[in-house]
Amino acid sequence: MRTARRLARFVLLPVLRPRRLDVCCCGLSKTGTHSMAGIFENYRSMHHPDQDLRLPLAIACLKGDLDERQARSTLWRRDRSLWLEMESSSLGGILIEPLARACPRKKFILTVRDPVGWCDSWIDHQINRPPDLTSLWGTLDRVRLRAGAFAPSKFDAPLTDRGFLPLPCYFQLWSSHNERVLRAVEPSRLLVVKTDEIAKRIPEIAAWADIPADSLRSDRSWLFAAPQKHGVVAEVDPGYLRDTAEEHCGALMRRFALAPAAGRG
Repeated sequence: MRTARRLARFVLLPVLRPRRLDVCCCGLSKTGTHSMAGIFENYRSMHHPDQDLRLPLAIACLKGDLDERQARSTLWRRDRSLWLEMESSSLGGILIEPLARACPRKKFILTVRDPVGWCDSWIDHQINRPPDLTSLWGTLDRVRLRAGAFAPSKFDAPLTDRGFLPLPCYFQLWSSHNERVLRAVEPSRLLVVKTDEIAKRIPEIAAWADIPADSLRSDRSWLFAAPQKHGVVAEVDPGYLRDTAEEHCGALMRRFALAPAAGRG
């Protein structure tokens, strides 16, 4: 009986509750993914839906162990089962290749933030809410930050003395995540939005999603701000910070017209 109900829901949901839009925000963590889910709250919108299903897929993808054909099938089924109109999660960016192929009508929003401000916000979040390193999220972070790939220099001491990884780990993640999305999604399906421009671009976001601008929640455009700032990145030598950002992120910073200034969490 339970299987029959689940099958009926799977088949009938698209008929009984048609989608008014089909959008995924796939930006990196700490670029406004909470806020993007928030402005779409008048629709069926969620932040990090079914993470228990997608976290193992994301880890396997980053390790190069993903069976993409099977992943496409899994992601299509979960999309049909959840039947959301907006989902927002960095996991969407990690799994962007199979997701974009599994759901050819889905459109994507890539939220981007200057790498220095983003790194500052990431560190603040880790201090304010220490992660469970044994969890799947802890495993994901070690994999996507490429822990152990970069030897720390003396300039990394403000980070490494507090138990964080060297600065290149963070900047390579910023670059690799954004590059992955840009490679996988054709321009007609992708809208790039700077984190600090989410509120003022609501009319453009609505027009792109083909929905009324007044249906989006402008009052929800800055969610999950850091409750406390710690200024760790500000302790890093400015020349090292600038040169490392240029090495790993320079080309994309210019493409996105991002100024290397710290921002809010």
